[in-house]
Amino acid sequence: MKYISSKAVYLLASILSISFLLSFVLNSISGSRWKSREFFHSDSPEFEDEYFLPLMAAFRSAVNLSSPPTPRLSFRSGKVPRFLVWGEPFMNAFWSAQVGHVADGVCPLPCTFTFNVSEMSSVDAVVVHMRGIPSRELLLKKLSPRDPTQPWILSTFEAPPRANSIHHTDYRTLDGIFNRTMLYRRDADVVVPHGFIVRRDEAKLLPKSWRVPPLQHPGNFHARDMVVAFISNCNAQSGRLEYIRELQKHIPIDIYGACGEWKCGHSMYVEHRYDPTKESCFINAGERYLFYLAFENSLCTDYVTEKLYNLMYYPMVPVVLGAANYSAAMPPNSYIDARQYTPRELATKLKVLAKNRQEYQRYLAWRQYYQPSTIGGQPSLCHLCVRLHDPEFYKHKVIEDFYEWFVVKSEPADGRGLCI
Repeated sequence: MKYISSKAVYLLASILSISFLLSFVLNSISGSRWKSREFFHSDSPEFEDEYFLPLMAAFRSAVNLSSPPTPRLSFRSGKVPRFLVWGEPFMNAFWSAQVGHVADGVCPLPCTFTFNVSEMSSVDAVVVHMRGIPSRELLLKKLSPRDPTQPWILSTFEAPPRANSIHHTDYRTLDGIFNRTMLYRRDADVVVPHGFIVRRDEAKLLPKSWRVPPLQHPGNFHARDMVVAFISNCNAQSGRLEYIRELQKHIPIDIYGACGEWKCGHSMYVEHRYDPTKESCFINAGERYLFYLAFENSLCTDYVTEKLYNLMYYPMVPVVLGAANYSAAMPPNSYIDARQYTPRELATKLKVLAKNRQEYQRYLAWRQYYQPSTIGGQPSLCHLCVRLHDPEFYKHKVIEDFYEWFVVKSEPADGRGLCI
């Protein structure tokens, strides 16, 4: 029996690794759309969710290569990469929920994690939660000594105005600390969207809990009420409540939560691990209302949250208010952008649609071809696992001007935002 030399094995592994990375890149660039139009009616709108694209590309690659090799030949902790999560105070329930998809093994490439700082020397990367940074000095002290070959990743799921709401650390003091970023923005090193929309034929590539088929409304169209909103932060800088108060002068709006007269259910934050398809408040809203308001608390670049995605499972038309590029996140004719109208004009438009079933249904037609996210308030960290397998992720990089990158670049280019 002939044995293959160790050099040959190493060469073969390297070739396979390069093949996987090339496949990943091609999927991300030229293969971002599957050649799958035969699955859809010719009237289906052409659309791909740009916020979810990096992770969707990884799921495609995982299917194309049934047993994808690991691009890096070895990691500090073994066969798969491992990361540490740090913040002070450390929110254990919050992070236990955030890493749920990683722990459940549903990501296209595997990785592991730890919350134990004593294991810092054995992890491949360190995730620092923006909300838990007490100061530059304490951050560096708590995580010392620092290994320059170990990337530090700044992570936040909130926009700049609320990202450090516990300590209120001056972002200008964080220059030269972080190597990579992990947040909702499309220019982040690790993109963590709060939800997604994918074509029906590709939905089967995703974990089952992420893609419960959307409901079709069985009830009487003309018996449904007009508008619902779920809002508990009454001090949002986006001006959403002010807009809603003006809108209420022209049409009825039922507001649930701390900012309204209606109460229903319980708080739904990440740590509660809620399922939007099973929450009674959402089920009731889906049966009762024609429209729901997905008004964000901050007007920052790419900032679109579960405010939008929680209710997309239900047959209602979302009315959005934010500074995200909604055309990059949602199919054509699937939403109404409140910032394109005065409150009076928006009220007029909603009244017209509420009286014309055929026109209203045009805003729901996309549901025949696309699958909305059902992950709830738990953004997936799977893209982090994917990036930790990529040698490019470990190349030297430092965010020298943190305020410029995190705050200034979060200001919408059209000047209509409010993110500082």
